Amino acid sequence: MTPTTFAGVVIVVGSALAGIAGLMAVVRWLPRARGGDSDVKGVFFGGVAVLYTVLLAFVVVTVWSDFSDAGKATQAEATRASALLRDATAFPVEVRRRVRRRVLNYVRVVVDDEWTTLASGRPSEAADRAFDALWIEYANLRPRGQESETMYQESISRLNELGENRELRVFASQETLPTPMWILLIAGFAVCIAFTYLFRMESLATQAIAVGAIASLVGFVLFLIFALQHPFAGDVQISADPFRHVLADWQGQSL
Repeated sequence: MTPTTFAGVVIVVGSALAGIAGLMAVVRWLPRARGGDSDVKGVFFGGVAVLYTVLLAFVVVTVWSDFSDAGKATQAEATRASALLRDATAFPVEVRRRVRRRVLNYVRVVVDDEWTTLASGRPSEAADRAFDALWIEYANLRPRGQESETMYQESISRLNELGENRELRVFASQETLPTPMWILLIAGFAVCIAFTYLFRMESLATQAIAVGAIASLVGFVLFLIFALQHPFAGDVQISADPFRHVLADWQGQSL
């Protein structure tokens, strides 16, 4: 079982058990509430449930949007690297080879090293050096002829875009849900489950199953937020496959 899967099982099962344990404690230590105020309790419970549902939906959408944006930035960065490799065709042979070696070295370092450091929210120093070397290579180019000049200007634009996408990818690896938000989510979970204890069913077993189901469902949503808040960590993470495809496309080709 992978760490992320284990964490998911712990959160979901733990939520269900905590909800059922709370119900058992209430049944044991508190007397059965009067049935005449069920309508009032239902109104309060409905209001709390709606507010918490809106909060969960907002957080899930926000976290998923950030996760998706990080994936798009990764794909765009790999696409820019592939375009730089193609655009180098217009350069003289020696220049073309140097440029392509720099680009492929950067892509290789991103796959082999930076994807590991991103899990802890840090860019790779080796990738920083490879990117700087690529910039220096282009800065030292002196294109000759109209075709080379045009392609050089286009390549500089693509290189700028690659750098922007890389910054977005690194920033995405450092984002996390603020601690106050986690406190609010967990407190809201506890309040919502506690409200279910105000209603008593004739069958305690049926009520325990219902409470456990609600708690486990909310626990799964919390696990989803936990898994998606770090796009480059855990089992639910953005893959480096776009960069691997670039390396595979140029494997064995003449530079």
